[in-house]
Amino acid sequence: MKGPLLASLAVLALLTLGELRLFDRLLFEGNPASDFVLVSVNGILEGRPISKSWQHRLLGPAAVAGLGLVTADRARALVLFSGAMVVGANLLLFGLIRRKGGSYGQAVVGVALFGFAHALLMYRLEYPWDGVDILLFLAFGYWASKGGGLLRFSPLLVLGLVNHETVLYIPLWYLLSPVLTARSTPHWKRELLFAGIASVAIGGGILLLRQRLYIGRPDLPGQVFEQSIPFINNHFELPHNLRQLFFADWVSGRAFISAGLTSAVALLVVRALKGIDARAAVWTLCVLATIVCFGYVNETRHYLSLVAFWFAYAWPVHPTAGVAAREAHALI
Repeated sequence: MKGPLLASLAVLALLTLGELRLFDRLLFEGNPASDFVLVSVNGILEGRPISKSWQHRLLGPAAVAGLGLVTADRARALVLFSGAMVVGANLLLFGLIRRKGGSYGQAVVGVALFGFAHALLMYRLEYPWDGVDILLFLAFGYWASKGGGLLRFSPLLVLGLVNHETVLYIPLWYLLSPVLTARSTPHWKRELLFAGIASVAIGGGILLLRQRLYIGRPDLPGQVFEQSIPFINNHFELPHNLRQLFFADWVSGRAFISAGLTSAVALLVVRALKGIDARAAVWTLCVLATIVCFGYVNETRHYLSLVAFWFAYAWPVHPTAGVAAREAHALI
């Protein structure tokens, strides 16, 4: 097995190097948006982010700051952290596909397809929490495909709490279970209770961090600060996004975003109505609804977590999954 493994790892390394070079050119080299990302990282660490809703997103910025102590250049540290997230995602997905019984070749193909999807969804900037989200939802997609419970996944919820409010999508998966899976699991009541407690605890923790750590707006001349929703501090973007989806994108050369999103929604609705993995379909529709309400539909980076989830969740399981799991154990 060493020969196929070494060959697949060599191909994986070449793919990863290509991604790193491409993403570096798109996100950092000569890109003024990377300066805004660095300002955002510093703002969170100083208690003065662009939006109070960002204040709890400490994990990625803290890691960048730690790397900055080594490199003596926080901008360089941001590039290194972004690269480390790409390497980590590729290795994790490779190992997860092997655990599901995929061959070495299939695992490499899966990583290549994921890298291609990432490139297609590339926005002009990505924040450190986006890379962490990809790792988190790759892991959760695999865990959900196995029918794993929320309690054993809870250590990653703690990391998610200090990374991005998208972590709330994970207990949502379990809150949907009793309705959409006919209460098929033997401990569905316990899972429902724990998911409710986890949702409240995570939401409360996020709000507490925002309240305790936020000092005020940064001094950025020319920066437009949006009005936020009272108490939760996020921004409500539904009217703007509806204009983008149904008019602006179609006349400004971004029709592929609106067409892709509406097609995905239609497909998910059909799957949900036909009972084809209804929980995954409804859960994904809920995630998309939060993006339409609180994010920006044209910031395609918002969809990376969903893509990561579906790659790990929907990759087919093979009969040799048990053997592959043992062989892949050292990789993840």
